[in-house]
Amino acid sequence: MQDNYKTIEHQIRKYSFEFLKVSEIPLIMLENLNEANPQMIENAQKPNLLAAAIIYVFLKKSGLNGRGGITAKDVGAYFDVKAPAISQKAFDVESSLYTDDAFALENENDTYEFIDKDRFKVNELYWEFTESPDSENIKKSIKTLKSIIKKDPDYFDPYISLYEYYLLDEDFENAFETIEKGFERALDLLDDNGRFPDELPWGFIENRHIIRMIFNFGMFVWRGGNKDLALQIFMQLLRTNHNDNVGARYSIVAILEGFGSQEEWEEKFESDNGMGLEYMAVEEWFYKAAEKHRNIIGWWLDLEDDE
Repeated sequence: MQDNYKTIEHQIRKYSFEFLKVSEIPLIMLENLNEANPQMIENAQKPNLLAAAIIYVFLKKSGLNGRGGITAKDVGAYFDVKAPAISQKAFDVESSLYTDDAFALENENDTYEFIDKDRFKVNELYWEFTESPDSENIKKSIKTLKSIIKKDPDYFDPYISLYEYYLLDEDFENAFETIEKGFERALDLLDDNGRFPDELPWGFIENRHIIRMIFNFGMFVWRGGNKDLALQIFMQLLRTNHNDNVGARYSIVAILEGFGSQEEWEEKFESDNGMGLEYMAVEEWFYKAAEKHRNIIGWWLDLEDDE
């Protein structure tokens, strides 16, 4: 770990000297990360990626990123890593550095609830496409979805569909790039000076495309073997919407129970008629399995008991 720590420290110090007026804050963040989650540093196979993620988190919290600032692409070019990988690792870093208390505003009673704006026009375009004959043609579908995304890059259902069409076309590079870009934009949309929403209610239809985007990215990284990040993503969704309309609680317990993907877990509970999952079987399994993991999900079980 010491070698990794020194490597990351050197890279952060060098970047800070060149671009951040020798700010010591990214180095303090590294020290805090070492205290909060030393395994992340010890197990870092790419120290340059972790260094880039720490820098990017600093830029976000300092308001130095985004349009007109230093982008993830800029940071990636310096550290020789891809921008989507930085965004993914930055989420991991933030989860380790900033507990729920750290997300609190100066007034602890001030809840950050996010409600997206109405995206009716592009939403209508997307649903018209899904019901059109073109949706049966992979190449035409890819072209149409890319056009819809251009009209509103912060409407996320088309990213999910485009990702799926790329998989069908066996274009895995563009598939992965699409799902990562959608997730990155979703986080940027929700970000309030480094703070993730306390509440992202499903009850507002405007939010559902964002929740679906985050949930699908969680499934993507879970399938790819990054169970820790997937668990953090699903936990974040559950904390922002205790009603859990998207079913994050099941995915959390499935990960803790050792399932390798959402698909593997769902196969266990598929109904005989092929019309979805067996609800009662899922519920029985969930409450029995969740009891074994109260250290992770007990807070949600307690909330349900109080209702």
